[in-house]
Amino acid sequence: MPRQNLTQETMPLAVARAMTGLGANIARARLRRGLKQVDLAKKTGLALGTLKRIEAGSPTTAISAYFVVLWALGLEREFANLASPDRDEEGKTLEAARQPKRASSSGSLDDDF
Repeated sequence: MPRQNLTQETMPLAVARAMTGLGANIARARLRRGLKQVDLAKKTGLALGTLKRIEAGSPTTAISAYFVVLWALGLEREFANLASPDRDEEGKTLEAARQPKRASSSGSLDDDF
């Protein structure tokens, strides 16, 4: 199977919107901190072009680059919530449905031995 390149056109719309939103959020966080792109790039060790792609929400930029930028902005506490099993309501429902059913009692017990 040939490798598929992710672009805004080949990925689901919800994913494209989330990537664009994440990039915009990162740009806003950088601006709130009064950092220039070049300063944040130096702080993270990323190339300026990579940082620009992150802020644009590029789907082909490595997830580790997104994480290091979030770390540099002091937003690493958000990592724990990504794909958290505690917040996965659909997964918990499906898991519960696969659990074996317990035998039910007939309602009343008699003392007749």
